[in-house]
Formats: sequence, structure tokens, C-alpha cells
Amino acid sequence: MTFDPAKVPGGDVSLWGADCRAKALEGVAAADWRDVYDWTKSWIGWGGGAWIPDTWLLYAVSALLDGKPRNAVHSLDLGLRVWLAGEKDRAALTWLRGQIVMDRLADPKSALLDLEDSVDMLPTWLQSGAADRLKRCRDEAAKSRKRVPSVNPRPAFVGSEDSQDVVAPAVTDRADGSEPETWTQIEAYFQM
Repeated sequence: MTFDPAKVPGGDVSLWGADCRAKALEGVAAADWRDVYDWTKSWIGWGGGAWIPDTWLLYAVSALLDGKPRNAVHSLDLGLRVWLAGEKDRAALTWLRGQIVMDRLADPKSALLDLEDSVDMLPTWLQSGAADRLKRCRDEAAKSRKRVPSVNPRPAFVGSEDSQDVVAPAVTDRADGSEPETWTQIEAYFQM
């Protein structure tokens, strides 16, 4: 399937993306995982959202609202593997992936890999408390008796070259590592 701009509701990718973002955030406010998921999916496909961390974070929030933290990790992995080319954006998603694995899946050993790999590249909006979080994870990993990892290792970045034609083009010119526009509304889902 190839992206067809003529099929974008209202005909404007940017406006459709903004509408999808607003409706996904309404779903967050209502704690409705399905609304968050559906509107985020539309934003990714038709509203230019595939290229920014906001959508992958919202997908993860949808899964967390649904009580499925492994699916939240998988959602972040989609952005990490294909869509987010910026090193700081990938570091942010990797860090948040580690937090979910540590807090929601109670697997500090697996989480430690993500936290250690990303801490040096964290954007400023995630740096507060990062050293303490990493130390706590190291301490808990040393005591953990968990033998089987809760999730597969984080996927390597392969880029979107084979997939870019299936989604709307980027509609924003944002700096790598800048705080996602949705962060203040979803931050609580990544803190425990």
C-alpha cells in the first residue's frame, strides 16, 4: 500500500495530524486505550506522525492503559527500529523502554541494558533524575533473581527506506531530541 495524499481526511496532512493528536490526547485524558490507539494509528498513517516520538509514546501509553506493558515495549520498538532517525529521539525512547521494563515488567536486568545504552545521549527533558534511576536499576539488577528476560532485546535501527511510502510525509521540522508536544500529558505513564 502506498500513501495517497488524496485520501487524507480534509485533504491536509498537517491539519489531520493535529486533529488526530488532539483526539488521541482526549483518549489519554479519558483513560480510553482504544481511542488513544486508533487516533494515534491514524496520525501515523495519514497525519505525518510516523516521524516523531509523540506517536510511538502514545502507542505505548495506549498499551499501558490496556494493561499490556509488553505491547508498550513493542510500540516503542517500532519507532526505534524504523521511523526515528535522530540519535537523541532514539535515546529517549530507549530510556523510556527501559523504565517500562524495569517498573511494569519488574525486570531490572533487561532494563539496565536500555538505560545504560541511552543515558549519555538523553535529551534535556529526560535528564532530571536519570542518574538516580540508573543507580536504582543497577542495584535492583544485582539482586534480581529473574532468569528469563521479559522482552526481547531492543531492535537495531534499520531506517524507513523500505517503508516510507506507506505513511504520510513528515509535516514538522523539529530538532532531534526536542521535547515531544504530548509529553506533559503522558509523562505520568512513564514514571513510577
